[in-house]
This record gives sequence, C-alpha cells and structure tokens, in this order.
Amino acid sequence: MSQIIREQIYFQITTICVGMFMMFGYDILRLWRWLIPHGRLWVWIEDLLYWSLLGIPVFVLFFQMIDGVPRWYGILGMLAGGILYESGISIPLRTGMHQLLVKYNKKIGFRVAKLGKMLYSKITSPYSRR
Repeated sequence: MSQIIREQIYFQITTICVGMFMMFGYDILRLWRWLIPHGRLWVWIEDLLYWSLLGIPVFVLFFQMIDGVPRWYGILGMLAGGILYESGISIPLRTGMHQLLVKYNKKIGFRVAKLGKMLYSKITSPYSRR
C-alpha cells in the first residue's frame, strides 16, 4: 500500500476518533448539567464555549495532518465518529452514570448551593467593600 493511502486511512481513523472524543466531552458536560441544573442561558453559553474551544484542536488536526485544508471526508469522519459514539457508547454510559450518581445528586446539589450562598455572602458582606 502506498504511503499516501496509509496517511489518508490514518487521517480518516483519527477524525472518527476525534468525533467520538468530542461527543464524550459533551457527555461530561451533560453530566455536569444533570448534577447542577442550569437555565437556558447558561446552557447556551456553555454550548457556545464548548464547541468554540473544540474548534482549536480540530484546526490543529487539519493543519498538522493535511496542511490546514478542511477536506469534506475529514469533516464527515468527525460527524460519523460523533454519531457512532452517540448511538453506541453514549446511551449505556449515561445510563450507568445516572444509576451510579442518582443517590448522590441531591447531596452534591445541596453542597454546591450551600457553597454558592456562602461565597455570595462573603462577596456582598459590608466588610469586603473597602
């Protein structure tokens, strides 16, 4: 097999893995949202930051492997990796994490809320303004 074909196969496998990794990171973000409920505005801001920041490693991948030219099959590979992860690994993973953390969710949410109230009271206390 020629070197060019090997590089293209390696690139395609890499883009599929990157797509899967991107969706795994989004599952972590979903878990964060489940543990600490967010409003619509925060969900929108988190999504915008998440996908914007993921543009950096995607750009580096395209730049290093194919000289910065976004090829349609690379983008399609990332999309396929995301779909494969979402339809195969994500559902059992989220179900398992939900079952594992369901009993701790209220405790974690309570502690985070208590910490937030404590920090807010420290910031707004009259002694902190000088």
